[in-house]
Formats: sequence, C-alpha cells, structure tokens
Amino acid sequence: MIIEHSHEKTWLVLIHGLGVSERIWSVPGEEKMKFISFKTLFKQEKEVVSFVDRCYRQYNIASWTQNPFGSIDDAAFQLKDLVSNIGNRDFIFVAHSRGGLVARRAIQLYGLRPKALICLATPHHGSRLADLVIKYMPFIKMAVPSIEQNRASINELRTDAEFIRDINNPENLENEKHVFYFDVCGDSTRYFDWGPINIIGSAQNIFGSLVIDEWRDGAGDGFVSIKSAKSPVTPEKHFYLLPVNHANILINRTTFDIVSDILAKC
Repeated sequence: MIIEHSHEKTWLVLIHGLGVSERIWSVPGEEKMKFISFKTLFKQEKEVVSFVDRCYRQYNIASWTQNPFGSIDDAAFQLKDLVSNIGNRDFIFVAHSRGGLVARRAIQLYGLRPKALICLATPHHGSRLADLVIKYMPFIKMAVPSIEQNRASINELRTDAEFIRDINNPENLENEKHVFYFDVCGDSTRYFDWGPINIIGSAQNIFGSLVIDEWRDGAGDGFVSIKSAKSPVTPEKHFYLLPVNHANILINRTTFDIVSDILAKC
C-alpha cells in the first residue's frame, strides 16, 4: 500500500504484527487471524475507524504485507527496501506488536533513520504466551493444525529466544540511540465477552498466581505484558499505558490521539 499526497509530506511507514496483513491498518474489521475475525475483537469499541482513515490526509502512507512464515530479519530486509523505494525522505515508523521488533531490527542492521518509532504493544522482551504455545505445541496442533506453519515465527518471540537476547544486547542497542522511541501498550485482557464471561480474563480466576502476566488484567493485554512492552531505549516519559487490549489498541481513539500528538511533535 502506497498513498502519496505530496513530496512535502512526511511518510508514515506502517508495520503490522504476526498473523495478519497490512489490511489491519486500512480495513481492520475485515482482517482475520487464523479463524478469528478482528471484527469480533473490536466489538467493545463504539466506532471502528482505521488508522489509515484517521491520518492519511496529513501524511503519505506506506505499508506492505510480510511473509506470514518469514523471520523478523526477513521482514526487516523488506522494510529496508520499502524505505529505499519511497526515496529515503522524512519518515516515521508506526508498528504493531511484532512489527516493532521488525522496525528495531531494520534500524540496527541497516542504519535506517526514521524521525521516530512508535510501537503499539510490542513484545520487546518476548512474550510468555509464546513460551506456552511452543511448550504445548503438540496439544495446540490438535485443535489448530495450521499453527505448525507459524512455529518458527512464534519461537522467535519466546522470552528466552536467541533473537530477543540479540536485539536487546548492548552492542545492538547502541545502533538505535539516534531514534526517538515511543511505546504505547494496554492492560486489558477483555476479549470474546459473552455476557459476564471473559475468556482470556477468566484465566486469572482459574489459575490464580500461576497465570502469566499477559493474561492478567492490569498486567498485560492478552498477548504482551506491560513489562515487555517498554523497550530498553524508550524513555519513561515516552511510555503510555491505556485500558485497551492487543487488538483494540489499533482502532482506539485515545491511542490515535497519543500517536497524533507524537507525530505533530516530530
């Protein structure tokens, strides 16, 4: 997706997360992750307005759909090519979930110089949900056989994954210090509500203190914990916490107001 209005306008480069496509930025209600419709995940919101619809008049927009089975390094190389294709003019990265790791990796490996990187619910330190999925993959495959195709991608997101250790090592962090970083994350685990039943949020009632932070209301958004959502190079004043889940953060009005304010300052 390339939307260019003017050579004078800054480019917003939108980087999606694992399991979805660039459509999450333009038509989120039509996007699916496996067999789950995002329209279902968004039903708590009063309105569903896409990120592109909210900001495309003010900025040039660039995005692409990553290989769903590719590595973060593969996607980082594609991002480098996309930046080259728009002419290396002024640009800002806005990334969701794993997309933030893709952006950070491209900055580390290729010296990209965005005016800012705004991460929405990025697992900078990995996700314990990924730990659980890999650990119980044989059982999960019985219910969702196609998840085996994503094993390598999920494996990169484990809290003890080699990739997570490498992207956060001091030498690589030095290569990011020229970028203004912002992290926005959520602390709500409300998904799939049927009356009083909240599927993910109910895990805390069942498992008590054993439940992972990602599934603990007030500690995570269902997929990423608050602790993991702040990168090692993000100043405390650039960290924002909202009462949203991992999906709603993409279309929540307050999220966009924060992003819009950051963009204006940049």
